[in-house]
Amino acid sequence: MKFCSLSSGSNGNCEYIEYKNTKILIDAGLSGKKIEGLLKSIDVDISEIDAIFVTHEHLDHIKGVGVLSRRHDLKVFATSETFHNMLPTIKDIKTENSFLFENSKPFYFKDLYIDPINSFHDCENGTCFSVTGDKKVSVVTDTGWINTELLEKMENSSLYYIEANHDYDMLINGSYPWSLKQRIISNRGHLSNVNAAEALQKLINKKKEIVMLSHLSNDNNLPRLATRTVRDFLSNKNILEGTDYILEVSPREEASIVHEL
Repeated sequence: MKFCSLSSGSNGNCEYIEYKNTKILIDAGLSGKKIEGLLKSIDVDISEIDAIFVTHEHLDHIKGVGVLSRRHDLKVFATSETFHNMLPTIKDIKTENSFLFENSKPFYFKDLYIDPINSFHDCENGTCFSVTGDKKVSVVTDTGWINTELLEKMENSSLYYIEANHDYDMLINGSYPWSLKQRIISNRGHLSNVNAAEALQKLINKKKEIVMLSHLSNDNNLPRLATRTVRDFLSNKNILEGTDYILEVSPREEASIVHEL
């Protein structure tokens, strides 16, 4: 099973997952041309992609969905609410390429077992994903809270792609208007570095799991600050980077390492 973050952040989000004869994207929040180029950089042709699974309707997650589906005849999966709210942006998708799922109702897509999980974000019925082939990957971004269900669905993953959007002090002392700060720190906003660390403390089984911190704010976080916060928090719980797990930050505008799990 392979995983790669193609882009991560407010400028656009897109993740690639491959297992056996199945290749999917989670989100397509950049232009179609940009995503095609990012896939090419990891030696994957867009024609090989089977489907796009959409987390929610915000532009940085859907910008390229419509054009990629129409240009390459790709299937698109989303909740009914996400589909309804993204259609004005992505425009028409062929009926035969439009697929609805319900959160908390897992299903198979070709070689992959897809488990869609409710997120907590200022969108309409958004989704986090647990995806299983011979290994398990959890993609948890754009959520202001990780509840018991999310934790249970994420358990025993080989790779955790988890949001570490902001440093609380940078956000509170930064230039954003107070209303936006309140939105970000709310249970329907984004996870902070500490929030991510708290979840990882409950998830890491000291089996060299890969942790990819994702969706870092360009204004209210820094890669070195996010990694230090998570590393120090877990170290204080006797969970050691390098020995127990592997830690990295997902690049903002380029492909990450392709992880072969």
